[in-house]
Amino acid sequence: MQGKLSEALALVATIDPQTLANTETFTDVVDMGANTQAIAILLTGNMAAETIDFKAYSCDSDGNNAAAITGRAATQLAAHATNDDAKQVVINLRDTDLLASGKQHVKFGFVTGGASGGPVAVTVLATPRQGLASAADLASVVEIV
Repeated sequence: MQGKLSEALALVATIDPQTLANTETFTDVVDMGANTQAIAILLTGNMAAETIDFKAYSCDSDGNNAAAITGRAATQLAAHATNDDAKQVVINLRDTDLLASGKQHVKFGFVTGGASGGPVAVTVLATPRQGLASAADLASVVEIV
């Protein structure tokens, strides 16, 4: 019998839906020492004609001393009146991607190139090294059906 996907993937970080612009906003910090892989999914709404950047950062457990992880940044979305509306961008990350940084924590950042921005959300799912993934879910997860 096949298991549920929610037993294999934990919801470990988010940027809750909100209007974001030119001040970089970060997800919760994810401990990649406890996970083998993570996937960050950016969802955009009706965005202003501004560039969009979305990338992964190695960091300390408190999110400080962040440094962009080479090869784990989405190609910048060019400023356009409609091309960036209702789009999704996915960044895959393995625990081994952090070896060069000497750190085991990661966070994902979003920023636009102008002050208007638009509605954005980010969800980060991870594969725990052991146990049911639901045990590693954010405390804000209120139900799994």
